[in-house]
Amino acid sequence: MKRKIFSIVLSVVAVLALFLSGAKANVNAAEKSAKKTTIQLLVPGYEEGYLKEQLDSRIALFEKKNPTIKVKIVSAGWDELNEKIVQLYQAKQAPDLMLVGSRSLRQFGELGALEDLSTYMTKEKKDSYIKNVLATGQVDKKQFGLPMALSSRCLFYRKDLIKEAPKTWEDLKKVAQEQTTDKQKGFAIPTDVTSGTDEILNFIYQGGGQIVDKKGDFVINSKENIATLTYLVSLKKFIPDPVSTSRRDQSKQFVNADLAMFISGGWEKETMDKNQDKTPYATAFLPEGKKKGVTIVTDSYAMSSLSKHKKEAYKFLDFMSQLDNQKVVTAAYGWFPILKEESKDKKYSSDFNKPMYDIIQYGTPEPQVPNWDEFNKSFITAVQKALTGEASPKEALDNCQKELTK
Repeated sequence: MKRKIFSIVLSVVAVLALFLSGAKANVNAAEKSAKKTTIQLLVPGYEEGYLKEQLDSRIALFEKKNPTIKVKIVSAGWDELNEKIVQLYQAKQAPDLMLVGSRSLRQFGELGALEDLSTYMTKEKKDSYIKNVLATGQVDKKQFGLPMALSSRCLFYRKDLIKEAPKTWEDLKKVAQEQTTDKQKGFAIPTDVTSGTDEILNFIYQGGGQIVDKKGDFVINSKENIATLTYLVSLKKFIPDPVSTSRRDQSKQFVNADLAMFISGGWEKETMDKNQDKTPYATAFLPEGKKKGVTIVTDSYAMSSLSKHKKEAYKFLDFMSQLDNQKVVTAAYGWFPILKEESKDKKYSSDFNKPMYDIIQYGTPEPQVPNWDEFNKSFITAVQKALTGEASPKEALDNCQKELTK
């Protein structure tokens, strides 16, 4: 009888031990789950599809390798991006990470909204980037941005109509005039607020001009910039209406046989190739003015100075800047190498890409101005006024300089 009671007691103890063990395991699992860190990444245009496929696939891989970190994307519109970042920072609700135009890093840096990433980066990491590309994320020697997208430019032209691509501004004007008919314009100068400024900057840099000097002060109405805008005005008879023409309109006009030449980037390839039979094209080095030049346009990852998860946030940035992951992003829109290893890809020596790749060495980054949105609106309005005859090039740029320095 005692032996039977003893056996029952042992059974109860065993069951109780199993129960407690299971409960402890559940508690440990709950504690582990509770320690999972969520970092937010602000991405402009994400809901419209911008980098959605690429980011989703990389984030899934990152979370698989780092099960204690979750990445949540917060979307914003392109036009509201800068304003939203400022508002979120001032409300102390800034996301941990942001995808921004490198041209706005000065504005956010001076606001105190960004973390200096140079202290997180190893020498090996810094050396993995193409030097002048990495520099587009720097402001006053602080690495506020890690470049993740680089676009370049080339001249697209009708190779069945134009036997030799123009090499200089004089050539460009001559060919544009020759190709302008009742049904077709020879060239295009887009002045849309979204993209027009970057295209005008190509000419500003080729003309030996700048937007800001070494001190960061505006020099918009310099003699070099006035001369450049005067040149652009001389093309107005050979271009479609500049005010209503956006950058995205150019390839459409080209494949409809309404345009003989235009300047743009690698994202145009799909549209151009689809219509190759009707409107055969080739790409060429940008015509040079006083010198060779192109606008280096980069977007960068930036970290909020208010982030409470900086270690985890940088871990994600480090992951995204690894070669295999960066290549996925670079390929998304026909962009160009961010990392030195990327540049070894043979695709950059193709007939299509070579003019855009070769000119990068002559590139100048977008100007780092105190407020990009204010500058962009004022500058592109000045260009429009000059091209439409509402003001002379000097009057237009003088007014722009005055607006931005008052």
